[in-house]
Amino acid sequence: MLRALIGALALAALLAGASGCGGSEGTTGSAEEVVRASIERTNAVKSFHFTLDEQNVPTTTAGLQLTGAEGDVVVPDRARADVSGNFGGIAIATQIVAIGEKVWLKDPLSGAWQPVDVGTTPVALLDPAKGVLGVMEKVTELVDEGVEDVDGATLHKISGTVTAADVAPLVAVSPSDRQVPVTLWIGEDDSLLRRIVVTGPVAEGEPDDALRIVEVSRFGEPVTIEPPEGSG
Repeated sequence: MLRALIGALALAALLAGASGCGGSEGTTGSAEEVVRASIERTNAVKSFHFTLDEQNVPTTTAGLQLTGAEGDVVVPDRARADVSGNFGGIAIATQIVAIGEKVWLKDPLSGAWQPVDVGTTPVALLDPAKGVLGVMEKVTELVDEGVEDVDGATLHKISGTVTAADVAPLVAVSPSDRQVPVTLWIGEDDSLLRRIVVTGPVAEGEPDDALRIVEVSRFGEPVTIEPPEGSG
């Protein structure tokens, strides 16, 4: 399920704006206008740091399931992260590197880097069109929840709903047919997405209190991501 990682990365990829866009472009107006401006700004992101946190999501025995991740993304297709989760139902904490169509996972026992089949991983997170940006574009019933100060930044808080199918590429699961609540936190001064929270079951069989949180920061900071040593 590297796709889950990629989903998170994609969300992050939305946001790397400092080097991708010049100057500060604050946003005011309706919830729809704020989200529209954020989509445009996020689309120019070049690099970012991200964290992914999944809570109350049942363990799967199929492939790699991420419950947490922290790392960096260089748009369009490079990412590295420390990840925690389950692989075949076994709890793991390791590292992952994705470059283009190639993905490597560090064996938590031997320390050796091994290639992983992209089709069984959450690599989709790296693609902004399929990840966070895709989710933002599909959110409906937008409601302006006001502003919040978070770590010294003033953020618009906007809630809405999205179909589970539209969220699925971000979290790498087979979706249900439900609508799920989504909350976005968008910078008032720069229109960059800082946080997205998906609440409730995205896949069949998940509980109502399932929670996915992606946070993005360090927009445009220099990042170099290369194939891991010994990966061949």
